[in-house]
Amino acid sequence: MARWITPILLSLAVFAVPANAAEDQNDAIDPQAVEIVMNSAKFLASQPAFSLGWFISYDEIADGGATITYVRSGTTSMVRGKGFVSHTERDDTLRDYYWNGSVFTVVSPNEEFYSSAEFSGDYDALVDAVREKTGSVLPMWSIFSKNLPDDVMTGVTGAAYLGTTLLAGQSADHVIFTQDDEDWQIWISTDEDAPLPLMLVGTEKNKDGSPQYRVFMTDWNLEPDTDPAQFTYEPDENAVKLALPSLGAMTKPSEE
Repeated sequence: MARWITPILLSLAVFAVPANAAEDQNDAIDPQAVEIVMNSAKFLASQPAFSLGWFISYDEIADGGATITYVRSGTTSMVRGKGFVSHTERDDTLRDYYWNGSVFTVVSPNEEFYSSAEFSGDYDALVDAVREKTGSVLPMWSIFSKNLPDDVMTGVTGAAYLGTTLLAGQSADHVIFTQDDEDWQIWISTDEDAPLPLMLVGTEKNKDGSPQYRVFMTDWNLEPDTDPAQFTYEPDENAVKLALPSLGAMTKPSEE
């Protein structure tokens, strides 16, 4: 699976590439394509803090073969060693996520309820605990993972570099990867000082109809607000607290 976004969204149709590029690829690993993606992954993992806005559209194939497209969007900010906050929307539902290094909170602003659980550990351990205990996956989690350089090429059997292109006015390297169950493309800024991912498109080849997802990453900020207060949720008098399964705690706090 591609490691760039929430696994529950990993689905997409056949990618469109120049015919000669597809023929020449032949499931070979192009070192240039790998280098571009690895440089970006290492850059993200090395950043002490950053924020971004994101928009995702993804398809589901309904009975009868009709393709239905859903969307979700949000903003996320991370300061390593202090916490993160993410504000998201899907359909008519809002969800906010807060973590200040010791307490994780999920909030539904439009429904006025929230749930909190203590958790002391690093971000990657929190992601695993939330998935194990609740079955949920934090939005865009892998972008913020320090393990991204180790995970991003997992299962890749083919890689090709398709050249540079303009994407919303930014110069980007366009690369494509093949896995047994999925193919994915990514556009990464050509800025050597900030090789940030700008867009991702993938396909889950083993699903009927090859449903599609598209991820757009915007408004990157490598010097975001670092005030730790933003990572703690303060409920108002109307907010109703619901139970959240215990996430457990690490024996050693994060040293990020």
